Amino acid sequence: MSSNVKYVQCAMRRSIAGGSVRTTSYIPHEFAKVGRALRLKDDNVGWVDGWVVECVGDVIVEGDQIPDTHKAIKNHRKSTGDSAPRLHA
Repeated sequence: MSSNVKYVQCAMRRSIAGGSVRTTSYIPHEFAKVGRALRLKDDNVGWVDGWVVECVGDVIVEGDQIPDTHKAIKNHRKSTGDSAPRLHA
């Protein structure tokens, strides 16, 4: 992500067969408008249409200041022992 782009954390929803799914993500500030329909990238299937912004956070951050959730989860697992191999009895 470019460090000169500003990001805002947003809650978004997309309709699917039988219901809907929600996600929370940092998106560029220019797209963070309640009611705006977006296309988000899914690592497994590529770009997915139909995400609608439902809530926009108050804090605007630079691209290089966005929290790294993968790193946070990894550190949590390491500190709690969840990443240790399981013992088979």
